[in-house]
Amino acid sequence: MNVSSYVYGTSFYHRFDVRPKIISTLLFSAIVFLMSSWTGFAIAFFLPMAIMLLSVGIKETCRCYLRLLPLFLILILFIPLQERSGSPIWTMNGIPVMTEEGLWTTFRIIARLGGISGVLMLLLLTERNEDIIKGLRAFHLPYNAALTASMILRFIPYLGYLFSEIRDSMSLRLEEGKRGYPIIPSITALTVSAIRMIPCTASALEERGFGLRRSHKEQHIARPEHYFTQWAIGVIIPLSLLLVR
Repeated sequence: MNVSSYVYGTSFYHRFDVRPKIISTLLFSAIVFLMSSWTGFAIAFFLPMAIMLLSVGIKETCRCYLRLLPLFLILILFIPLQERSGSPIWTMNGIPVMTEEGLWTTFRIIARLGGISGVLMLLLLTERNEDIIKGLRAFHLPYNAALTASMILRFIPYLGYLFSEIRDSMSLRLEEGKRGYPIIPSITALTVSAIRMIPCTASALEERGFGLRRSHKEQHIARPEHYFTQWAIGVIIPLSLLLVR
């Protein structure tokens, strides 16, 4: 519960109010599914990456996208093998292994996954979890829903940190000369640790005040300077993707 994804900074995206930032994230995630052109998918994939580079730097950006790299590799390896209809690009013994449609399907899924993951990571990197919860409550989100969101935003980053610790620990126990780490024991240890953390997670949420209903005044977020300009930018940028979809 002490591990947060937030990275301190003074970039323009850090200065954005959390409310237009949340709406922009939701709009972007929805519009990505309306994309149908190579240009639209390329912009949807690289735009969050570019904003992340300007906001938190190349080190944090690389760290975020490297987590998605294994999934991208799996998609590249297996989707062209499953999608064999259309014009073949690579054949083996007369059997089409890779087709133009397979490559297009792979590119489309990777672009959507990378774009949505990028914009969500950008939100977590530039906003404290407490401020995200206040932003959700500002939209009159039910208390139980806000509580669930707070648990997810805290729990997932901590599990990633915990898995890296377990992985390093397992790697040290391997015999000399072997490389990597045992996957199944690592996942088992992570699952057991996650189950054991449930009481601690509930207690930590209560101590932070999420177990108590607060008044409207306590949940109010002051409007920053250029508030309406931020709303305009947060809405216009995702909607502008429809022009190149």
